[in-house]
Amino acid sequence: MSSWFYLIYFSFRRQLRPRRLAVAFLLFILLIVVVAVMGAERSLSVRRFIRAIIEPQFCRFFLPVIALTFGTAVLGDEREDKTLVYLSTRPLPRWSLFLAKVLGSVPLVLGIALGTLLGICATATLAGGLPLPLLKAAGIFAPTVIFGVLAYLVFFSWLGVAFRNSTLIGVAYVFLVEFFIGSVPGVLKQVSISFYIRSMLYDAAGELGVAPREGRGIFQLELIEGSDAALVLAATAAGFLALGMYWFSRREYRDLT
Repeated sequence: MSSWFYLIYFSFRRQLRPRRLAVAFLLFILLIVVVAVMGAERSLSVRRFIRAIIEPQFCRFFLPVIALTFGTAVLGDEREDKTLVYLSTRPLPRWSLFLAKVLGSVPLVLGIALGTLLGICATATLAGGLPLPLLKAAGIFAPTVIFGVLAYLVFFSWLGVAFRNSTLIGVAYVFLVEFFIGSVPGVLKQVSISFYIRSMLYDAAGELGVAPREGRGIFQLELIEGSDAALVLAATAAGFLALGMYWFSRREYRDLT
């Protein structure tokens, strides 16, 4: 067990690479600038803040990109450093190696996501006059962020196990499924993780009197209950975690030169 816990710590420390942290920092600064500019142009109401910033820019762009950046690196670092075979020969069950690698990434990704949420809420309050207390805003949106980040992170970690070029596949997934299919009318959008994140978001925002934009006909956005969306996101994370552990324990890898 001590070796397994050390692997979790080692995985966390290994994720602290300057390139990934730089990506997270640049996206954080970009969101802060966007929020400040929108607040300077016109005061931010709660409805405008959620519809124009939290939903499209933070939940549908920032969260999947950050999870992609760190999720595909769960095993991507081992492939890049030619240590994947060495890792798989350790005297620990193969499935526990993948679990430790994922658990080592969770605190960092959650910390970045929640820290960015606090940052944009604080910026909206200071620069845009958002009439919503900072701690209340964070408490309303935090469950959505936690469930969404975990689902994205585990999914992209599984991609890293299943495919060598997982980053390219992950980028294609984000733009084709999360952005495109997640916006099309009908039930097809329910295959995207962002649909359930939006369901949780607007269910939580209901206490603030904020509802999603109304569409017409087939373009009407029919979300599900927040508790059901949370259950789907939790099941998605658990399912892909189990699939990743099974996949890693059964597949043979080679460190290509």
